[in-house]
Amino acid sequence: MTDNLTALHLRLRVIMGVFAACALVVVGRLVYLPFDQNVQTKLDLTAPRQREVLQPARGNIYDRKGELLVTNTVLYDLAIEYGYVTYGDEDTDKDLDEQDELVVLRRIAQDLSALLGEPYPDVENLVTNRLYLDPDTQQEIKLLRKTLYPLLSAEKRDMLQAAISAADKPYLTALVLSPRHRRIYPHGEVAAHVLGLTNYDQIGFYGLEESYNRTLAGYTIAFDQPLLPWDLQYAKVDAGADLHLTLDLGVQLTAEEVLKDSLAKYGASSGSVVVMAPATGEILAMASLPTFNPNDLESLASDFNTNPVWRNPVVAEQFEPGSIFKIFTMAAALESGEYTRNSSYNDTGSFEYGGIVVRNWDGRAWGVQDMTGLMEHSLNVGAATLSTSMGAQRFYDQLLSFGMGSQTGVDLAGELTGHLKRPGDADWHESDLATNAFGQGVAVTQVQLITAVASVANGGVTMRPHLVARVQNDPVAPQIAGRPISAATAQELAQMLLESIDVEGSKAQVAGYEVAGKTGTAQIPIQLPNYHYDPNKTIATFVGWVPALQPQFLAFVRLNEPSTEQWGSQTAAPAFAALVERLVVQLQMPPDARRMALARP
Repeated sequence: MTDNLTALHLRLRVIMGVFAACALVVVGRLVYLPFDQNVQTKLDLTAPRQREVLQPARGNIYDRKGELLVTNTVLYDLAIEYGYVTYGDEDTDKDLDEQDELVVLRRIAQDLSALLGEPYPDVENLVTNRLYLDPDTQQEIKLLRKTLYPLLSAEKRDMLQAAISAADKPYLTALVLSPRHRRIYPHGEVAAHVLGLTNYDQIGFYGLEESYNRTLAGYTIAFDQPLLPWDLQYAKVDAGADLHLTLDLGVQLTAEEVLKDSLAKYGASSGSVVVMAPATGEILAMASLPTFNPNDLESLASDFNTNPVWRNPVVAEQFEPGSIFKIFTMAAALESGEYTRNSSYNDTGSFEYGGIVVRNWDGRAWGVQDMTGLMEHSLNVGAATLSTSMGAQRFYDQLLSFGMGSQTGVDLAGELTGHLKRPGDADWHESDLATNAFGQGVAVTQVQLITAVASVANGGVTMRPHLVARVQNDPVAPQIAGRPISAATAQELAQMLLESIDVEGSKAQVAGYEVAGKTGTAQIPIQLPNYHYDPNKTIATFVGWVPALQPQFLAFVRLNEPSTEQWGSQTAAPAFAALVERLVVQLQMPPDARRMALARP
């Protein structure tokens, strides 16, 4: 009998020990909620089981040399758990009701007002107003949890935590501080259109943040955490991957500075500059003004519908290219075999086709011109002569091979396709065959145009433009997107573009370096009340590469609505030269004569 009692007492002690251990686990779980820099925890106490969401920190973004462009910090949301508000007969009416709870809520508001330096009436309204209007049902819901102040600093977190832990104010334990990741852009506005931004919930919008959102974000796991200690679950999350870009921060800063100076100098309303390596499609810089600061979410949210400055105009804005498009018209003519650089025509100053009359930009007749003269003087009559003699089929097939009317596949969110009308389309007219030849009546994006021109610089091979060189440790290989022209045609055209720039007075010239390129001056179409072109405003452009016959980089300058001069040759061309003069030093490119000397055995 005694042995049985002893055994029973032993079992009871073991059982009591197990329960004590379980109780310690529960208490430890309730008191200590772990937080790692890479994992963010949110609790939803309205669920029958504890709802837990594990969200990793987004991956960092670096430039091609390892300079940090985007990273994370940890801020804190201050919320109130109304179910944890404890109160007694605060108003001494011998009845526990909502009025007693309201007294305690006002005490909490009074303390928060003093701690945060916020006006008491505002804090009191924020704390005591528990009603939420459901936008779907239009019913008012009484909140069990409410975020009062989001994204507080670590300093404010420490101050509030000390107050919450103070023994003399137990009612403050209804306040909860939850960590939250916040994206940080150390360089502010620099490359903002490329990088994009993230919202309050760390979802990427625009730029790389959107196009690589899943890669950067990793995988968020949501699950119901049982409250019984023996059922506790621990989940691991896949951290967001880092991106290493082709973009060079130094080149980007130079591009932005030159663009800013050019807008001021020529009175342009906006503009963009893109710098690309034609052999790989790597984008070294992509600058647009006006720009925005992705750190300032509040200002961006207020202007979201009225001022879409966050939209990247290089990929998400279409425009008529003007005379730059003559590059592709000439490429089609040379590739057809019907023309060589020595072919000639008689420029009478006007050309009638499809019920319209095409005239040169200056209204002049230039007489007999070869193909280089056509490009050098940017003659509309010559371009229309080529396209109409080739015929619509051959001309438009060549434009399609250059990627006109389709996306380039650049790894940025929001890319448009441009618009290329063709025979059979409802909006195509016979006259388009003539006007499209000099870039009128066709719409392109800047990334589309620089990609197509890069194929001429790259021996007839089009490379897919891209900004990401490596995802974590996995390299992103350059991709061939097409071969629109032969290497022989590309070389011949490059030589023509070199000679057309290498004339006295060209403002795109850079001392010591051979430049191949083309200016463009495009009229701006106005749709309403009837379709016409603005008589005063233009888009001035220049695209070119250096060195002309062994290109290291290609740059495209676009200035919208310059007011000092309307011509690309007087605005975008000198802006291009100013950019190249700085980039050849940054990229340590010796002048052509020295480079050729160094290349000799």
